[in-house]
Amino acid sequence: MKILFICPSLQEGSDGVGDYVRRMSSEVIRAGHQACIVALNDVHAHPEDQERIQYDRGLAIRVTRLSSRLPRAERMILAGEFIRMSRPDWISLQYVPYGFQKRGLPFGLGGSLQKITAGIPCHIMFHEMWVGITRLSPLKHKLYGFFQIRIARELVQKLGPQIITTSNRLYQLVLENKQIAAEILPLFSNISFMPKDARFVDSVYEQLGISQPERHQYLLIGLFGSLYPGCNLDKTIREQHSAALSEGRKLVFIAFGRIGASGEYEKLKAQFEDQVTFANLGELPEAKVSTVLQILDKAISGTPRQHYGKSGVYAAMKLHKLEVLTSSWNSIPEYDSQISGYNDFLEEKEPEKWSTQFVSNEFLKMLANSNLTAPKLS
Repeated sequence: MKILFICPSLQEGSDGVGDYVRRMSSEVIRAGHQACIVALNDVHAHPEDQERIQYDRGLAIRVTRLSSRLPRAERMILAGEFIRMSRPDWISLQYVPYGFQKRGLPFGLGGSLQKITAGIPCHIMFHEMWVGITRLSPLKHKLYGFFQIRIARELVQKLGPQIITTSNRLYQLVLENKQIAAEILPLFSNISFMPKDARFVDSVYEQLGISQPERHQYLLIGLFGSLYPGCNLDKTIREQHSAALSEGRKLVFIAFGRIGASGEYEKLKAQFEDQVTFANLGELPEAKVSTVLQILDKAISGTPRQHYGKSGVYAAMKLHKLEVLTSSWNSIPEYDSQISGYNDFLEEKEPEKWSTQFVSNEFLKMLANSNLTAPKLS
């Protein structure tokens, strides 16, 4: 199969959907198929510089990056030319409203895409859909959501996708509420399971003041990625400190990745400095992130529990066989009970099912098994 992915941007490390699409494309190629990518509204690309090749773990992927500073009509013409040259069997639209328009209102996107994809079977992956999904949402979100729902439904009407997917049960329920039937294609880990770097392990233990023979005397918990205000980590750390004491161990808290709210980290460090050893390893290359995940005893999620299904960081923790500690839960009354049951399923899912290879194979099966009958909106 030849699959052409359409996403907003492809700046490596700066766009989560772009990173997802690049990794998915490389796995599709490794499986013996062909894949290429159009970035349709790339805020990082220069108008005069349309990048032609990107790489994922040494594998070349053909791409075209269309700058958001180009007029939309021109971008659509260039995208259409790339599609015609590529002659794909499938087009996979990776949809996130704020990626295709900075205010999250890409009016007319469905009609524009219809013109350049006519006659080619389509798949839509809803990474995001609209805001204001609950009665607790602010009025501004509900107003935005009203228009974003119309845009999403128009996408489905215009493209007539043979397959619609989203990453988690919450989004599936929200889509169903607006008569859009979607299958769940789970997110994969944004960090591959890689060989442990023994030298780096030694340097981390040295920074923590731990010798290898003493390792069993410590409980290592880690936070990978963003630390948001309101994560309620002080409660989690307090509970884990008590658990460590009950086992005769000392607690170590390791932060790594793009932490974001550094003030929150310093506040926690000051609050528990007499009880817990803290270390902030900062941003690390993928191989070293995998190594840190492998030496942890438990991981903390900064993502609210009801959004686990859309978190590549949560997937990375599960791929690395870690118990994930929940730090926050933001109630969505309309869907709480169903999300809770789905999250219980996620927590028990086998580690290998969080891998890029497994998820990409599931995606390829969906395409191969499609009867090419477009879903209908009611």
